[in-house]
Amino acid sequence: MKLNTQNIIIDSINYLKIFVKESDKFNEFLHIGQATNDPLKVSYIKKEKIKSLKDFAKIEMGKYPSREFRNKYFVSTTIEKLFKELFTIVTNRESNMLYEVINRIDIHLKNNIKNELFIEPDVSGFYSEELKKYNYYKNGSCMSGKPRRFFKLYDLINEDENLSVKIVGLKSDNLVIARALLFSKTIYKHKICEDSGKIINTTFSKSYYLDRIYVADFLQNSSYEELQTKLFLQIKRAYKLNNLNCYNKSQIESHLIKKHDVEKLNIYIKKYKPSFFLDVCPTDVEDLEFYPYADTFKYVADKGLTCMDDQTGHILTLDCTDGEATEAEPKNECCDCGEINDDHVFYSELEDDYICGDCSTYIEERNEYCLTDNALYNNHTGDYHWASDIQ
Repeated sequence: MKLNTQNIIIDSINYLKIFVKESDKFNEFLHIGQATNDPLKVSYIKKEKIKSLKDFAKIEMGKYPSREFRNKYFVSTTIEKLFKELFTIVTNRESNMLYEVINRIDIHLKNNIKNELFIEPDVSGFYSEELKKYNYYKNGSCMSGKPRRFFKLYDLINEDENLSVKIVGLKSDNLVIARALLFSKTIYKHKICEDSGKIINTTFSKSYYLDRIYVADFLQNSSYEELQTKLFLQIKRAYKLNNLNCYNKSQIESHLIKKHDVEKLNIYIKKYKPSFFLDVCPTDVEDLEFYPYADTFKYVADKGLTCMDDQTGHILTLDCTDGEATEAEPKNECCDCGEINDDHVFYSELEDDYICGDCSTYIEERNEYCLTDNALYNNHTGDYHWASDIQ
């Protein structure tokens, strides 16, 4: 079976008419074509709808319905549902033929989706799907469609003039087919006078990080790496970047290798993690009632949001999808020197507190350690005693 791809929907209908009986409702469906609000669906208008618009609303469609008219009055549906309305299937052979045609149309439409870059500053509105200018498809993200209040963290980031987070993506008309978070940070470098210690010159640069790229579920198998690479390259071009670290480094590199662009790899992506942290106030973050799940900047520490769980001042982990965050387990800290090291700090029953190896002395008769300051040396036996035992 060979179909003309210029008008594949109409040509497919004409092809099926040769082998499959038309339904009694076949002629009711007019102006069948690709839907304007969803490139993977078809749209149509029925005869009775055209008559109703003319008789009661004094609206005439004209010979060729405009895009605006199609958006407002046409019905959008799946290819399968429409074709089942158009044809009467009796035999298995006819059923197999119908689905073969449907699959060919589906593949053709997926492979020919036109897309454009979009940049959306309202991260909370996008994630909560409150922005009606977009048509949201499932894309594997666990946070899509969650309440706006879950995403106040991104509003907090954007309040800092040196930090920014946006939604960037690819869309076909208003259908979102790929999207990611784009983080940026302005980094200042000061030149200090050796004599006076004062700043004599300041330069600044902006660093960017493209977080995990989510692709619409219906394109996962056919265009996954291609769309991730396309979004990555368009962001690089839009922001005029020589390098852009990206969460999906391995997938993009794999696609470039397949396309024989190996020499560009080192220029495009150096790391899959960001080269900066987001220095938002940790107290302000803690004061939030709800939190998003985060793929990269998921650790709240003393210095702000970081991608590294380095245990230094670690407060929260953004690893929940229900608006909660995981509190960091308290670290064992030596009561004398303040050292934090799970391998070197231990609990002392004598001190009823945590102590470290450098600050402790073994009391043999007690089979226990205490702080060195609380250990008394016996010159006759060469042993140490706990001070409280001999006072």
